Amino acid sequence: MNIAKSLKVALLGLALYTAIPVGAEAMVNVVTSYPQDASITSAVGGEYVNVTSLAKDNNDPHAVTPKPSMSVSINRADLLITNGQDMELAWLATANANARNPKVIEGEDNYFDPSEGVSLIAYSKDELKESPYFSLNLIAGAEKAGGGKVGLKRGNHHYWLDPANGIIVAHNIANKLAELDPAHTSQFQANANKFEMTLNEKIKVWDADMLPYKGTPVVSYHRDWNYLIERHGLNLIGYVEPRETIPPSDSDLKLLVAHIKESKVKLILTSTWQNQEIPKDISLKTGAINVSLPSTVGSRVGTKDYIDMFDAIYGKLIPALKAAQ
Repeated sequence: MNIAKSLKVALLGLALYTAIPVGAEAMVNVVTSYPQDASITSAVGGEYVNVTSLAKDNNDPHAVTPKPSMSVSINRADLLITNGQDMELAWLATANANARNPKVIEGEDNYFDPSEGVSLIAYSKDELKESPYFSLNLIAGAEKAGGGKVGLKRGNHHYWLDPANGIIVAHNIANKLAELDPAHTSQFQANANKFEMTLNEKIKVWDADMLPYKGTPVVSYHRDWNYLIERHGLNLIGYVEPRETIPPSDSDLKLLVAHIKESKVKLILTSTWQNQEIPKDISLKTGAINVSLPSTVGSRVGTKDYIDMFDAIYGKLIPALKAAQ
């Protein structure tokens, strides 16, 4: 490059630099695996974060297809927030490896699981044995996830579907953002406290509204509604999937239909991303009401943010419980 070209490049760089407003600050670039964590991060980080979710609201969260655009987003990330508990095992490692961002590879400080402090519901060995999900753990050899040793228990990774766990996640994210951007620690903490206060007020109402339905027998399609079921004392009779991610066989369905009739099950709980044909068929055979609920955040499932997601969940669940009595 000759002197004239070098001077031109230098002047252009100076012009771009001086065009940045005085006092402008770089935001923390955060990438999350899922929309619900993106929503919580936006609430906590406010104007100091730029947040991108890799998965979309209509994805099966276990089987997201890695795309080049995901790797581009991860490449630019200062922080990668995962759901953890192996939820992303089938897809995130591929997207992350292609991103070539050493700051956010698993094991580094900026690869962050916000579930610390959450009381996890354990999977039994029978729930995972012989499932593709468990086989994938054998291939990946992830020791912290069980490493293929069936006796080692892992936590159910749908923990965000108890609203109280969202508060724990919010404070964990606030603490992590404060590590990356200590100048705004007070704002992150204040935002997390506001999020907690707003959500706690909502939780009081939801808990009161759900109290009359304690003990109602229900079936869940997948093991995603366990936290909500446990929170409100619903009586979980069984699952449409015999084991984690395993579709039911004809004999499985025959047994389940008989069990639903015998136990007088009132509701079948499903998520919007799941195949609705099977639970609808079960509903026709048993009279149990199939309730399809949003389990994440996004326009396709009709939810604006994490708290609005629960407004939508309870807005469907409570009338269905009332109708089933």
